[in-house]
Formats: sequence, C-alpha cells, structure tokens
Amino acid sequence: MSADTDNARIPPVGMPKGERFRLLAGHAVLVAALAALPLAGNYAQGLAAEVLIFAIFAMSLDLLIGYTGLLSFGHAAFFGLSAYAVVTLGVHLGINGWLGMLAGIVISALGALVIGFFCIRVSGIPFLMLTMAFSQLLFSISVKWRDVTGGTDGIGGFQRPVLFGWSLDDRLVMYYVTAAGFLLAFWFLRRLIGSPLGSIFIGIRENELRMRTIGYPVQRFKLIAFVIGGAVAGLGGALYAFFNGFVSSDILHWALSGDAIIMVILGGTGTIIGPVIGAAVFLLLKNFVSSHHEYWMLWVGVTFILCVMFLRQGVWGVLSKDLPRWLRRVPGRRRKDTR
Repeated sequence: MSADTDNARIPPVGMPKGERFRLLAGHAVLVAALAALPLAGNYAQGLAAEVLIFAIFAMSLDLLIGYTGLLSFGHAAFFGLSAYAVVTLGVHLGINGWLGMLAGIVISALGALVIGFFCIRVSGIPFLMLTMAFSQLLFSISVKWRDVTGGTDGIGGFQRPVLFGWSLDDRLVMYYVTAAGFLLAFWFLRRLIGSPLGSIFIGIRENELRMRTIGYPVQRFKLIAFVIGGAVAGLGGALYAFFNGFVSSDILHWALSGDAIIMVILGGTGTIIGPVIGAAVFLLLKNFVSSHHEYWMLWVGVTFILCVMFLRQGVWGVLSKDLPRWLRRVPGRRRKDTR
C-alpha cells in the first residue's frame, strides 16, 4: 500500500512557480488549521493534541516502513522510552520537563542505535519479530522494575514545565506546544526525504541488492534510518508524557506498535501526510465509536480490512491521486474541458 513517493518529496528549488505556490499554500492552510482548532472547544482541542502526538509517532514509523522498507513491530519501544524518561526524571529526580524531553529523545535514539545494531542484520519476518522481541523485553522491565516505573500501575505526579511564563498545565498552551512539536517533526521529515539521504533510503526500499552492488553500505544506512525514526518517536513520547502527566507499561507493549502500523497503512505508506491522516482516522474511530459501542476495535478492524482491500494506497493516496483522476472522468466536466 505505497503511494507515489514523489508526492512526499520536496520539489527542487527551481520548481515551477505554480507548484511552489501550491506547496506554500498547503503549508499555510495546515498552520492556519492547527492555529484555529482550539476554537472548536476543549474536547476537540484535547483530541487534536492527542492526534498530533500519535501523528508524530506514525510519521516516524513510516520513515522505516514507507521509505526504507523496514517493517518494525517494536517501534513503541522508542515512544515509551522517551515518555518514561521524561516522567521518571521529573518525578524521582525533579529534573525540569524540557531537560527531560531532551534526555528522552537522546535515550530513544540511543535505544534505537542498540536495538537497530542487532535487528538490521536480518530482514523480513525475522526483522519484524526481533523488533517486537526487544520491545517486549523493555515492556517486561517496566513491569518488574516497580520502584522506578510503577509497574502496571504506572507512575504519575509529573509536574508539567513552564514555557516563557506559561504553564503547560493550561490546556491551550499544551495544545500549541504539541502543534509546534508536530510541525517541527513534519518539516524535518519532509526535508529529510527530499535530501540525498532520503533518496538513499528510498533506493534501499526499492532495490536493496542494487544499492549494495553500486557500493552503498546498506546496513549502515538502515541503522541511520532506524536511529532517526527512534529519535522522532522519542519526540512524540515526550509530548505524550507532557500531555498526560502519567505513563504506564502499556506504552511499551507491542500492541501500540500494531496501532501505529494501522495508522500508517490507513493513511498511506511512503508519504509524510498519510500517517497524519491515518492517526486522525484511527483516533476518531476510537473516541467516537467507543462512546457508543463496547467493541470499538471490531469497527477499527473492519475499516482496516476495507482499506487494505479497496484503498491500496491509503486514504491520502485516494485523495491525492485517484480522486482527481475520477473527477476528470466525469462526463460533464470532460465536455466542459473540450470546449
């Protein structure tokens, strides 16, 4: 389920003015929409912040799945490591949340470096199972090390930091900090995919053997992608800790990695915006269906199956490619165009 990767690349500096205008307009609309969302009310504001946090998580996973061809079932490890770092450092050592965020991102990147060092030596199903095994190992540690992590009960009491005199206990401030983190991750990943390094990742996904043949150290670049994906997931995990002020062992479980894979596939792999849409669809289904139906996961599963069967490129692939093509086939529009 891969959408055209060209849609996610940054056009060159010398691109046509029309394309540059559409790109800038799209970014402006995104920023304006994020800025205006709090006007919809406290509930929508909180839900939007949660969507943005998991959108960061899903985008970081798509760097591995959609651009490098690495299907990881243990990506929750890096999301959870950062969240635990922020909360435990703040609660046990009284370290400021911003320093905790920085530490969480570094710890996630280092964790990805260690785990990736072993995992990139295999591919396919063995890679998937090995990443899940490492994630479950961390999950088991979080359950057993109760003095630090709180075990299955989790650990709370985290004091949110202050930004320029505004406390993140204010829901509006928390939302805008989350939106800023999302825009930073979105911009960074767009620049990365449009760079020569991003082209190498895509080359590995498309034909790993050819990349090896022409002299690229494929394992080294896989490890680089793994570490970058872990660091970006760490940013999402730190924001999750800020948002909830609480963390439990569930955040390291393989089921969260499965949720992220569903988000990526629903939105469309091999795009930057696709995982954002997938995260929104998944969390909206979870929040609205669960309030009316006990078995909300059933409807998420049905949606996922239908998407795999009929939306091979995900929701974003349909919106960006198939929908315009269908509109051009409308008879009335075609006659108008021929005139």
